[in-house]
Amino acid sequence: MNTFNRFIITSFCLLTLSAQTLALDFTQATKNTTYILSDTQKTIRVTLDDYARVLSRNNRFFDENNNQIDSRDFVSSSGVGTSITAHLKSTNFDVALSLYKTWDLTLYSNTIAAIKEQGGKRFAIKTYYNSSLVYKSLFYGASINGAESPFMPQRTINLCWESCPVPATLTITSTNTFSANEKAASITHTLIASDTTATFSITENTSGFFSLSGTNNNTLTFNGTNTDFESATKSYTVKIKATTGDGDDKNTEQTITVTLNDLNDETPTAITLTGDRTIAENTSTGAELGTLSTTDADANDTFTYTSSNTKFTIDNNKLKLNTTLDYENATSLSTTITVTDGNSHTFDKTFNFTV
Repeated sequence: MNTFNRFIITSFCLLTLSAQTLALDFTQATKNTTYILSDTQKTIRVTLDDYARVLSRNNRFFDENNNQIDSRDFVSSSGVGTSITAHLKSTNFDVALSLYKTWDLTLYSNTIAAIKEQGGKRFAIKTYYNSSLVYKSLFYGASINGAESPFMPQRTINLCWESCPVPATLTITSTNTFSANEKAASITHTLIASDTTATFSITENTSGFFSLSGTNNNTLTFNGTNTDFESATKSYTVKIKATTGDGDDKNTEQTITVTLNDLNDETPTAITLTGDRTIAENTSTGAELGTLSTTDADANDTFTYTSSNTKFTIDNNKLKLNTTLDYENATSLSTTITVTDGNSHTFDKTFNFTV
């Protein structure tokens, strides 16, 4: 390997190592932690992804409405656990110090007083960072091969005073069922969430019969034009999502079921008469000849019957003889029975009898 190639490879390795050390940051666990403070707990423990040193800098403290309530250094910072000795190097300093990955940071009593005076529950520390100054950050890492030390950009540390309030969980409070007449062109249902700023969306709409409109999509419309109660499907579902932002407490889903109402829209298709079709001569007037029943796709329908031949009469659904028969005058007779359902649909059938 010639000197030039060795120089390229060595430079590349140094550049790679330097790029890796520049990634000075809190660990994800520290970023995800909300620290509890109290009159007896004024220290927070943070962990970085590499060895670093804390420099005395003013950090800013904010309430939950992002109003600054203090600007101050920590009263003390103590390294925890294993340390290394390494150089911190910048424009105007180059010093060997003990570096740690974990640090205990203790807040001044004045900062604690400002937090208590604010009266809220949630607070945040925005760590010092100013890239245009000599001291750019709260945390500095080790110098690699004489290069300037990496430093951590501004980061947020979340705090709660004494306890963290449990966020109100978003819920959909409107009913999750409603009914619609079969073949109804447009039925609307108002969606309501526990947070009035929530926006609604459809996440599952297998039938394709549902749509959203209105403010924040809070009007759910069911188009039932192509529905039929007499089909196998008598209800339809849609899954609705409400959201106010990120986080499990700010998103929720609800499955809404629409149940079809059966309309009396079907015509009777058959009339059945039970009983003997042979009538004995001299059978007495008023004798019951059989029972009428009707086939109709509409459930719970009502039926009335009429006879075209006045020699028969119908009492509810009972067919009765309305005269005395004489075999010498007639050996057979017939009648057409008309059934009318509750919505005035009709069906006819002729029945023949032998005397």
